[in-house]
Amino acid sequence: MSESTGTRFWVGASTTGALGSVARGIRPLDVAADGTVALGEPVDVGPNPMFLAISPASGLLGIVHELTDGLVSTWTLEGDTVAPFGRPGVTGAADPCHLAFDEAGELIFAANYSGARLSVHRSGPDAAADVVLAADFTGTGPNHERQESSHPHQAVVDSARHQLLVPDLGADRIRVLALDGLPATLAHADAADIAMHAGAGPRHLVIAGDLAITANELDRTASVIDLAEGREVAWFSIGDDVEPRGLGCSAIRLTQGGIVLIGDRDADALRGLRLDAEARTLELVATVATGGRHPRDLEVTHDERFALVADQGSDSIAVVALDADGVPTDLVGVVETPAPACLARV
Repeated sequence: MSESTGTRFWVGASTTGALGSVARGIRPLDVAADGTVALGEPVDVGPNPMFLAISPASGLLGIVHELTDGLVSTWTLEGDTVAPFGRPGVTGAADPCHLAFDEAGELIFAANYSGARLSVHRSGPDAAADVVLAADFTGTGPNHERQESSHPHQAVVDSARHQLLVPDLGADRIRVLALDGLPATLAHADAADIAMHAGAGPRHLVIAGDLAITANELDRTASVIDLAEGREVAWFSIGDDVEPRGLGCSAIRLTQGGIVLIGDRDADALRGLRLDAEARTLELVATVATGGRHPRDLEVTHDERFALVADQGSDSIAVVALDADGVPTDLVGVVETPAPACLARV
């Protein structure tokens, strides 16, 4: 769908039944300009396609299959048709939970949560997406149940500084990897990492110029990071109106109006925080309950009139209206689909 008529998403989901019902694959979802939602039929792309990403350069769909023996696969999209592009490749580590393409769409970066690894895969037609480079991490944090080892949770390409940012929930660090040596080498040195405050548990981040904003899963905060200086500047609560249940923050997005959207799994809500880039502060300005349970991922429509929230635990996707700046205002719709875990915008 075009920006003038609406936005298309592909919904990643759990096929294991660990949280929510058992899904039968990924599904297209179209959101019209008025917020009306149309959900397509499921497409089988292999086991547990928990996170999807679409390359801006090539339009290819990349999928991480969150399994003990992690897999990465690539696909072409044409309408509702999904066809294999390359053959699935192993990550060499357990539970890949996020992936991102490089700027050219030729390499894929996968964050392996249980495997403490960032793996790099080639994206090529009829070729296996096996590991070509990898960085393995070590580290712990003060939360003995959740930070017993390194847990990379996301990979974000920071084009302005030619680096890859990897939030490590287990080690309270943002791993910083140099991209200048690709495709031959992937350089990482612990000294280049950005140290977070103890017990933060950084999960996902967004880039805003020379700043990054992290959603910290374990202590329900969002941090402002100076990327030029490589340091955490300050952190702010995403809301103290609920009793923490140990679920905390999930996905994070940034609107053009400077509103940081964060999924709150303790409150089963979408939070909106206003970023003051000059003051380097975040202020909670809105909370909208999604009507579901366990908001794992979120994304906005191209025109930023609506945010979609994937509530995996309740087999539902919430449609939340946004104002002109991107502040969440109210829940306007809910669509039912098994165990939605990811929303990839086309």
